[in-house]
Amino acid sequence: MDINNNNNKDFSEEIVIALRQISRAMSIYSKSLDKHYGLTSPQLLILHELFQSDQIVIGEIARKISLSQATVTEIIDRLTIKGLVTRAKNNFDRRQVLIKITPNGKDIINKKPSLLQKEFLLEFSQLQKWEQHLLLSSVERIASMMKAKTYLANSMVAHKKGIHFKKKNTDL
Repeated sequence: MDINNNNNKDFSEEIVIALRQISRAMSIYSKSLDKHYGLTSPQLLILHELFQSDQIVIGEIARKISLSQATVTEIIDRLTIKGLVTRAKNNFDRRQVLIKITPNGKDIINKKPSLLQKEFLLEFSQLQKWEQHLLLSSVERIASMMKAKTYLANSMVAHKKGIHFKKKNTDL
C-alpha cells in the first residue's frame, strides 16, 4: 500500500483539520474554565483524579491522565499555591510524596465544572449508547495510532535524563 497516494493525502489533511478543530475547541474551553473557576482543563482533570483517589503519588496521576510527570509536577505546584491540594510524605516510604485534595479543591469539584463543553455533552448524551461507545473507541484508537502514549513515555524518559525540549507547555 502506498501511503503517499493522493487519497491518503486527502484523508490525512481532513484528519489533521478535524484534530486541529478539536484541539482548538478544547483550548478555548480551557480558557473559559480558567476565567470562571481559575483552573485550566489539566488542573481540573487532576483535581477530578484526586477527588476519586483520596491521595496518590504524582507518577500515578501522570499515568492515569496521560501527562508527563514533569507536567503534572508543575500543575501540582500551581494547585498547591491555590490551596487546592497538599503534599505529604508517605509514612511507609519517605521517598514518596503523596498528593491530596483539600476541602477547597473538593468544593470546586462539587460545583461540577465539566471537563468538556456543555454543548458537546448535550449532543453526546442524545446519542445511542452504541454510538457513544463507538466515538470513544474511535478517539482512543486515534490516540493509539498516533502513538500518543509512546511520545509521552519518550518525553518522560528524556526529562529524567536531563534532556529538555524548548517547547512552551500550554497545558498548565
